[in-house]
Amino acid sequence: MKKLLVLFSLVIIGFVYLTGQKTDESPRWYYNPQMIAAQKNGDQLPQATDIGVKSWTTDSRVVYTPQQTLVINPSIRVYPSLNQQCEIYMTRDPNNQNILYVASQNIRGSSINAGTYVSTDGGNNWYGTDTMAAPSQADQRGDPGPAIDKNGRFIFTHLTSTTNFGSLKGMGSNYSTNKGVTWSSTFDVVLDANCDKNLANTDNSPSSPFYGNTYMAWTSFGTTPGNGRFSRTTDGGVSWSTPIVLNATPTGHNAQGHDVVTGPNGQVYVVWTAGVSSSPFTEDFVGFAKSTNGGLNFTTTENAFDANGSRSSSFNGWGIRTNGFPRVDCDKTGGARNGWIYVVTSQINLAPAGTDADIILNRSSDGGTTWSSGIRVNQDALNNGKVQFFPCVRVDEAGGLNVIYYDNRDFPSSGDSATVYISRSLDGGTTWTDQKIADHNFKPKLLPGVNTMGDYIGCTSGNGKVYAAWMDDKNGNASTLFQTWVGSVTIQLNGLNAFNLQTPAASSRIVTFPGSTTPVTITWDTSTITANYKWIFGSPTTGTRRLTIPSGSNSITTTLGALDDILAANGFTNNGTASDSAVGQWDVWAFKAPGAPGVDSLKSTNGPRAITLRRGVPALTAFNLVAPVNGTTITTSVFNPTNVDISWTRSGSGTRYKWLFDAPTFSGAPIFYIPSGNTGFDSSLSIPNATLDAMLAAQGINPGDSVVGQWRVYAYRSATDSLASTQTFALTLKRQAKGDVIVAYDSTTANCRISRDSITVNLGRLGVTFDLYNRGANTNTSSLSFRGYKKVIWLGEATNFISLVQKDSLKAYLNAGG
Repeated sequence: MKKLLVLFSLVIIGFVYLTGQKTDESPRWYYNPQMIAAQKNGDQLPQATDIGVKSWTTDSRVVYTPQQTLVINPSIRVYPSLNQQCEIYMTRDPNNQNILYVASQNIRGSSINAGTYVSTDGGNNWYGTDTMAAPSQADQRGDPGPAIDKNGRFIFTHLTSTTNFGSLKGMGSNYSTNKGVTWSSTFDVVLDANCDKNLANTDNSPSSPFYGNTYMAWTSFGTTPGNGRFSRTTDGGVSWSTPIVLNATPTGHNAQGHDVVTGPNGQVYVVWTAGVSSSPFTEDFVGFAKSTNGGLNFTTTENAFDANGSRSSSFNGWGIRTNGFPRVDCDKTGGARNGWIYVVTSQINLAPAGTDADIILNRSSDGGTTWSSGIRVNQDALNNGKVQFFPCVRVDEAGGLNVIYYDNRDFPSSGDSATVYISRSLDGGTTWTDQKIADHNFKPKLLPGVNTMGDYIGCTSGNGKVYAAWMDDKNGNASTLFQTWVGSVTIQLNGLNAFNLQTPAASSRIVTFPGSTTPVTITWDTSTITANYKWIFGSPTTGTRRLTIPSGSNSITTTLGALDDILAANGFTNNGTASDSAVGQWDVWAFKAPGAPGVDSLKSTNGPRAITLRRGVPALTAFNLVAPVNGTTITTSVFNPTNVDISWTRSGSGTRYKWLFDAPTFSGAPIFYIPSGNTGFDSSLSIPNATLDAMLAAQGINPGDSVVGQWRVYAYRSATDSLASTQTFALTLKRQAKGDVIVAYDSTTANCRISRDSITVNLGRLGVTFDLYNRGANTNTSSLSFRGYKKVIWLGEATNFISLVQKDSLKAYLNAGG
């Protein structure tokens, strides 16, 4: 083993979240800025396009109920990011059932904004942002209430702030004419810091005299008791009417949790709960307001029907805040129940609800004049200790009644996991069937620093499907990161229709290469929305099917690299001989969903098409090193989690790469011999600094030593056929010396009593020499010179301190090499 020298460096990164919680001691429901976990340095969390899985399953689940056959489709995480997405609401374009719009309240470090997630193909694919692209980022304050009007204009209503995450200013609205890509400035509907819990809806009935109006209702606590407010826009959100007062809330209550819907002939219906005005603010009854002149004025029923809401500041062992606010929808299908109004709430200890929270439906068949008694929606056993909460309701295009909600019936105890259910009725809510709509489970928990996990979920329907939108932290990693999920149930099973192949064109030639990320897309017409497909490639001379790829939609999107893997698995070579090519034909077969009428399968009308698939031979062409540049010195540390990035230009398509380091020059087996990323196909390599430090230590290099060597890269066409990079660069690797750390800590702060002994033990076990400075004993920082120290670790909550919350956090941080 070569004797090598390296200089030891110690870099410590010392920030963690300080979080706080606040109990529900106010009837108001908006997020208090003091309740949000913020980084002490004020930095925002970075955004990412994807940090985990998008879907937990790839297969649909067919369910046979006494009423009909349902297809439960895979759940999709619509916009993976590194931000908290909560308070999910969903709607769709009234004139294009393929356009879905999900809005969220988005928390990014110490800021709050609005998430916009859009699908233009019925929920198969999504785009969006976690921050609304409006002229100002400072006036979004949560409580998302989105709508899409008759012209396809997105309208977003919300609370407003004086500054980002600042004090409440009132209620506002933005609009988008390009499906959420960019947004208008905020229109201040009202300047009233007492606003709370708004929702909005649009008149989507073409026969209505008020077709295209959009309405919003909310609570104002500017009066005692708090009562409802209402405003409308008739020009797509460009302007809003002066708010009117909806009701005169009975003494001892507050009107809260407003939802709004329109009827078949332009009626406007608003519902809310009247919660008692003292803690725990339980929802006592449901109020109802009706307008027949497009929202100019209303007739109001303060107590339309009785309720006993499931509002709680620490619900079901999860410690989350929940409510019993109502959600409303109206049948506008023109069917037997046209005009019926449906209201759902989460209730407890009021029949038909049991001693645990249940979903209760009340309905009106006469425009809200009279209401039915409560109907229990969820069909699990009464009083079984399982809870259902945060419901939303949707009447689908065929008149089916659908209720979406969180549910923990499948788990053994309170405080365990939960999931998302759909209850469906085909007789206006008299009888129900329940099905799990989510394809995964999760444990309800608090948003970091806030005693809630959001206040409602969303649902809509279209294209023969019912859609649900919710938040959970099942995001493919161990964090408590809440993300937006959408699930769907196919309710309309149609027969297969004739369809055609689209791309690629006949006689196309596709050359594949190992590891290539170049996309390949094969498309055909949709036979029916519930169809599944198989893409088939075969030999025209023998009639043999050589490749079969299933698809749940009318396309296959893959890469040249993935297709190369398929060809390799089926016996094709890439050695430049005839065995590397397959001349054949491709076609597509459609297969109907179980229970759908007509034939079981159907071939495309215009297939098959000729195609040549060929595995390309990787070419070894000259390539250059990029970074680190010649003569660079890299200092490593056991505490440094940042990446050391190494990169070079590409050789030929399909080549793999390995990074080599040796000292003082290359002679024999190198010290390090590491494949690049993506199983060797990337033209880059990232090594955590701390990992590189450990690699040097394993070579016998001590802290304070260094090694002067060289690095280069080899491109490989095969295990024995390779080409070296044009350059070989000089590189020095160092390990930082000991004795460069001072730890300043505070043993007097109640939340951060870190003992000197614990610091000594945990730093000492890592071989770090250090000095300690106890701020609790000496508050004059100028009494100790920090000059010459490489890094200062601050522990405590005093001014100008970056905090590590508790001694256990410090120990875990150090033990993990953070």
